[in-house]
Amino acid sequence: MVFESGQTSSNRNYVGKNSGDFQFRLFALLIALILAFCLIGLQMVLMATKPNNEEIKTRAPNNNIGNRKDVVDRQGKLLATNISVNSLYAHPHEIIDKVKVITDLDKIFVNEKAGLFRQKIMSDKPFVWLKKTMSPDQQESVMDIGQPGLYFGPRKMRIFPNGEVASHALGGVRFGEERVDGAEILGTAGIELYFDDFLREFNKGDERLELSLDLTLQSLIEQILQDGIRLMEAKGGSVVLMNSKTGEILSLVSFPEFDPNDRPKNLFKDNPADSPIFNRAVQGIYELGSVFKIFTVALALDKNLVEVDTKLNTKGPLRIGGRTISDHKYFGPSLTVEEIIVKSSNVGTVRIANKIGSELLKDFYANLGLLDRTSLELPETRLTVPQSPRKWKSLDMATASYGHGIAVSPIHLAAAYSSLVNGGYKVNPTLLLKDKKITDKVEHEQKNQVIRNATSSIVRSLLNRVVVDGTAKDSNFGGYNVGGKTGTAEKPNPVGGGYYEDKVISTFASVFPISTGDYVLVVTLDEPENNLGSESFRYASKTAVPISAKIISRIGPLLGLKLEKK
Repeated sequence: MVFESGQTSSNRNYVGKNSGDFQFRLFALLIALILAFCLIGLQMVLMATKPNNEEIKTRAPNNNIGNRKDVVDRQGKLLATNISVNSLYAHPHEIIDKVKVITDLDKIFVNEKAGLFRQKIMSDKPFVWLKKTMSPDQQESVMDIGQPGLYFGPRKMRIFPNGEVASHALGGVRFGEERVDGAEILGTAGIELYFDDFLREFNKGDERLELSLDLTLQSLIEQILQDGIRLMEAKGGSVVLMNSKTGEILSLVSFPEFDPNDRPKNLFKDNPADSPIFNRAVQGIYELGSVFKIFTVALALDKNLVEVDTKLNTKGPLRIGGRTISDHKYFGPSLTVEEIIVKSSNVGTVRIANKIGSELLKDFYANLGLLDRTSLELPETRLTVPQSPRKWKSLDMATASYGHGIAVSPIHLAAAYSSLVNGGYKVNPTLLLKDKKITDKVEHEQKNQVIRNATSSIVRSLLNRVVVDGTAKDSNFGGYNVGGKTGTAEKPNPVGGGYYEDKVISTFASVFPISTGDYVLVVTLDEPENNLGSESFRYASKTAVPISAKIISRIGPLLGLKLEKK
């Protein structure tokens, strides 16, 4: 009995001890699980409130990321500015219902490439960008998806409030370095690229970039050019409106245009001129034809080699260097210098060039800026170099005297005409608004004269005769006294060589008001054809001149010009 009683007591003590150990282990396990869940929860909170920037490929260089100065026209009207938007990014591993997220994003962002969101959401990456920018309505729709793992990040976005207006001058931007709380904005073309460093500096308060462009004139001229191109079924065209005294460009137009808010990709695969981002006014290098004849005549007059009423032999054709040079019709055995310009005689112009000589003519073209790139504040000018004869032999000089065998941009032509009609001093084209006080001071200082003031006055008179009695006489310039010179040049055939017989570049370089020559307007059309009458015309007198006349008649009042007595 005693033995049995002792054995029972020992067993009870053993069972009690095991029960205590089990409870302790269970308690420890529970504590460990609670701590693990707490750590996981804390990590999720940290990821949601402060995403790991190391998962993002790009980083911001400073606290001013995304800041960029405004761009305005000469009247202070806004051309480019920044607005605050949000980006959209995701941590795919946090998303619970990925199929729902993909489906809803496809509905919200209907213009995105098919399968883009599926590819990103289903990836193994810890971080993916979904949208660099979005509208407030799109952001609200994303919030309504109600799934974890989708995040918004604040950033600045560059906008061009006038859409296509002045697109080739302004250029465009892109995002550079990026992070979830901002993105760098970099210029990609035009003014935005040329002045990229200045626009990104924020050390000078509210300073902005002031351009010489006039938004009102720009919009109006773009519309007139667009209507004219469509009416004449031209391939494209350009307009340059320049203040001849200062070189300031009031309007720079190239058609077709593009929207810098959604700048197209580089489309230079085949012919660069077929791309909407190709700036015909700056990058287009063309043989512009008879608009060059006034240069030859101006130099001869300035060097006292001829007078306005000097008669020259215009019997043709001429044979120079194995090539035949003739006029489009017979003008008689002789013409005066004035008549050579008014009737646009190739033979007469070559006769004048022979009096000048090749070296003198070449130097004059160089002084006018026709043989080198311009100083215009656009990156596109860096690779835009005129094409000119290498040796300037007799044939080279002859053809260059009337605008063949030499190719320049419309900007080159506008600057050269400005130097001829403003009193004879050299001006350089600019897209920057000039300080009037500084400009007035410069006008009183020594100028770089390319021709005498008296010669400049004669040149304006000759150009006026072209409009009154010559190749531009059939157009209505709204009562304004205008001068100008037409030019129609066959396009070179890059494949077969030689020139196309049915494809031309037509140009009208005009000056107004003719008494002072304050403004120069250059209108250039690529492959125009006027089919409005019983006949079809490609000549500048029937294509570029009517468009120029409409532009001048419409912008004259906006420029504050008064009608002049003829």
